[in-house]
Amino acid sequence: MASPQILHIAGWSSCAFYRRASSVLSSLAVLFPTRIKVVEHEFPDRTGYRTWLIDGGFRDKVQDTRAHTHSSSPFVWFSAAMTEKPDENDIEGFIGGHDDTLDYCRTLFQPCDDVLSGITMVGDAHATDHSYDYDLVVIGGGSGGMAAAKEASGLGAKVACLDFVKPSPQGTTWGLGGTCVNVGCIPKKLYHIGALLQEGIQADSEAFGINVGKPNGDTPQKPESQVKWATLRENIHNYIRGLNFKYRVALREKEVTYLNKLAKFKDEHTIEVTDKKGRVSEITSSRFLVAVGGRPSPLECEGGELAISSDDVFFLEKSPGKTLCVGASYISLECAGFLAGIGNDVTVAVRSILLRGFDRECADKIGAYMEDHGVKFKKGVVPKKLEKVGERIKVTFSDDSSDEYDTVLSAIGRRADTEKLGLENVGVKTNPKNRKIITTNEQSSCPNIYAVGDVMEGCPELTPVAIQAGQFLARRLFGESTEPMDYINICTTVFTPIEYSCVGLSEEDAVEKFGSDNLEIYVREFIPLEWSLSGSRQQ
Repeated sequence: MASPQILHIAGWSSCAFYRRASSVLSSLAVLFPTRIKVVEHEFPDRTGYRTWLIDGGFRDKVQDTRAHTHSSSPFVWFSAAMTEKPDENDIEGFIGGHDDTLDYCRTLFQPCDDVLSGITMVGDAHATDHSYDYDLVVIGGGSGGMAAAKEASGLGAKVACLDFVKPSPQGTTWGLGGTCVNVGCIPKKLYHIGALLQEGIQADSEAFGINVGKPNGDTPQKPESQVKWATLRENIHNYIRGLNFKYRVALREKEVTYLNKLAKFKDEHTIEVTDKKGRVSEITSSRFLVAVGGRPSPLECEGGELAISSDDVFFLEKSPGKTLCVGASYISLECAGFLAGIGNDVTVAVRSILLRGFDRECADKIGAYMEDHGVKFKKGVVPKKLEKVGERIKVTFSDDSSDEYDTVLSAIGRRADTEKLGLENVGVKTNPKNRKIITTNEQSSCPNIYAVGDVMEGCPELTPVAIQAGQFLARRLFGESTEPMDYINICTTVFTPIEYSCVGLSEEDAVEKFGSDNLEIYVREFIPLEWSLSGSRQQ
């Protein structure tokens, strides 16, 4: 790897331009220590600075003639050595003043030279004078589908949005809004916050002088607190019901026709729709958008039907009790984290590694933190058999060990909910492994049928991604836009007990793509300020 560039910056201490440029350079030197090093030469006042720069002739020693007339602060140049004092015999190049320095920084650390250009969609034969019922029918009332429907309607299209929640194998159903709102991000985050509050009471209240449920105010024992599952569940459900209602209102206000019906393609412009009473009718449209999302993959072992999924856990009438979470995905670890945080005995069955696809060092830190906070990991195994034993479920693992649990939660992956959509009737190609629709710029192999969100192959399964992709697609279809969705460098957060956010490539993927010699890899660790008073947090 090339040696870092050494920059010298000189100016007087009270000069705002010097301070700003110096601050930027110093920050970059901390973030990228193998690319840039900075030496500051600070003068007490303007007179001292100009005496050194002009009267002393330092600027005249620079070959770049721009330096010969430079009299403002700062003065920035390259050198070969980290000399404490400016060395007129060690000047390798001249950057300039404040603006030149910021321009240099922008150029040096430009994240990417690739700029997404406009795209041309494959013609789908849409015409404004068609004879179909709608310009666009959106199949799926999740975040991406609703965003596209509202955007298209706002651009003048006649739009319908179909949403029909098929019950989970355990019989769980929910309202309009899709996975994120009903059985994903929203309830998960709220349960996670509840777990963090419980942890904070236990770990931090005494250090902050807060007396919570102690019979003898100054006793050193842990505060007494208990999470009431039924109360937490009902409050979260009431909040989500409010969101379900607001989404229906929002569709109505945008003049989108909402239909609580299940769709199946009959041909490329016709779908059969079935309402909750089993009545079947047909709807035609010039264009269709599939945004049905995904559903959890079933646990495929003997007795696997005894397991619940993330579709069910938020609807349990009572606390799950002793729980086995099957899988090492972020869904499994998030559920394990909040269930343990509110007081349950939780074990995670891990077939291979935690958080596949994420940075390995960070994933291992998450696992270690969870173990330190009471979550047990049973590694290198999968369930071989589930059987009912009284009120509990006996699980026999692949290593022939066994244990009994109150609840088994399977979180081993998700598949697109396209199996009964009739895509084979219209020639839409899917990935046979996960049933996701294969697209180019959200357009399927049937030109007038599109897809966004979790149902689309290669799309990050994230709500903000689906929303923006849906909006961008609607603008291209009905607003004369050519701007594509950018799926590169999308950030995400895993809400495990110690939260983890990331963007871009993991270390492993970056090494594979660029080679270790072309990377700067470093770790910085610190204790959050709010943990600084609690002795247990320092361990």
